[in-house]
Parts: sequence; C-alpha cells; structure tokens
Amino acid sequence: RRTHVLTMATVSITNFVTCRAPVAGARAARASTGAAVRAPVAVASTNGVSLGGARQGSLAGRVGARAAASARSARRVALAAAAAETKEAAPTAEVEEPALESDAGVDYTALRDLLKAGEWEEADNEHRRLMCVLAGEDAEDRGWVYFTEVKQFPVKDLKTIDNLWTFYSDGKFGFSVQRKIWIGKKRQWAKFFKEIDWVQGENNAYRKWPEEFIWKKEAKKGHMPLTNALRGTQLLNALLEHPAFAPPAKPKNAADQAAEAMEQMGDNLKKAMGGGMPGLKGLKKPSWMK
Repeated sequence: RRTHVLTMATVSITNFVTCRAPVAGARAARASTGAAVRAPVAVASTNGVSLGGARQGSLAGRVGARAAASARSARRVALAAAAAETKEAAPTAEVEEPALESDAGVDYTALRDLLKAGEWEEADNEHRRLMCVLAGEDAEDRGWVYFTEVKQFPVKDLKTIDNLWTFYSDGKFGFSVQRKIWIGKKRQWAKFFKEIDWVQGENNAYRKWPEEFIWKKEAKKGHMPLTNALRGTQLLNALLEHPAFAPPAKPKNAADQAAEAMEQMGDNLKKAMGGGMPGLKGLKKPSWMK
C-alpha cells in the first residue's frame, strides 16, 4: 500500500510538473510575444526620430529660403539706391538749339531770338516776312505769297523755320504740328480752324487779325504760326502738303501711268488741232445729201 501510495504520489508530482511545464511555456511565449510587441514600438520610436529629422530639415529649408529672399530684396534696394545716386550725380545733358540751316541763303537769327524771348506776335510777323523772302522779290513787294510759289520753298529752310517754332514752344506750334491736327480732322478745314482756335462764336467767324489772336504760349496747340486763309485755303494747303512735312508720294502703278499718258496725248492732240475739232454749225450739206 505504501508502495502504491508512493507511486501515486510520484505520478501526481510528475503530473504536476507536467502541468506546470505548459504554464512556463505559455509565460515564455507571452514574454516572447511581449518582446515582439515591444519591438515595433522601438521601430515606431525609430521612425519617430526619422520623421522629426525630416521636420527639422524642412524648417531649416524654409528659414534658408526666407534668408535668401531677404538677401535678394536687400540687393535690389541697394542697386536702386546706387542707380538713383548715379542719376543725381550725372550732369544733365543740354538740348541743342535747332541749327539755322538754309539752302536759300536766308538768315533766321531774328526769328530764333524772338521765339526764344517769347515774343510770339513779333515772331509771327518775322515768320511772315521770311515766307515772302523765300517766295522771291515779287512776293516781298506785294507783301504776301501766292500758293503757287510755295513749291519753290527749299525743304531745308521750311524745316529750319518749323524746328524753331516747335523747339521754343515745347512742341505746341509749327507747321508740322498743324499738319498732324489737320490730318487728324480728316483734312476738313472748318474742324481744323476750330481745333486750333482761329475761329470763334457760334458761327465760327474768323478772329480779327491781329488783336483777336492769342499771342501766348498758353494758346491752343497749333495756334501759331498764322497763315491768311481769308482768300481761301490754297496757300495753307500748299504749306502743309509741302515735302518738308508731308510723307513722300507713293509711286504710281502701271495703270495710273498709262491713264496719265493717254490724258496727256489727248491734250497734245487738242493743242495740235487748234483747240479741238470744229463744230458742224455753219457747214453746208453736200449736194448728194439733198
């Protein structure tokens, strides 16, 4: 019986040990699992360190970009300041007065001096005298210019006169200024005269010369020089269409040239026949037409 009891006890102990072994195994498994679970935590911690480094790098990049932008802005400010100093230090270039050039041997000194002094009415009188000088002795004797005489005005002389007017009026007066206004008004004289203030009132009556014209720099653009248009606009038209101010004429095409040639041939034929074919009035019928 004792032997049996010992045997049973031995078996129980063995069973106890055996039963304890799985418990120990489970604990070991749990420990291993815990280590495995904690491992990702370590990895996650490692990743956290990596992400933190990226954030710090991004922040450092933004700080660097801002510093570079500030440096560029400061450089632009410094360059602008240097340019302003250079501009202030540079001497102001003086604009040269128009040269008194003439192909007709005319002296424009008096006109220049009057315009320079702002003596507008006296300058206009001198200008009108110079027009007669350019037209020739006949024009000087009569005191005014025919429109047909404008063609002989040298380009250089008209440009000299115009340059003096535009220079000393700061671009307000002169033939070239008047031409631009005239072209802008589609060559319509009534609108042109009103624009340059040569007419007044509801009826657009011509101003009386010289008392009603405005002899000031504050006058309307194109108000001077004056050209008498009471007897018609042919003289002013010839001046504004002069090669000194008008662009060169476009070359004529073959059709236009042929038409002009035919017209010229017709004129020559009429001249050769004594003014054209005689009429039939006064002619007797021939005997065979009775």
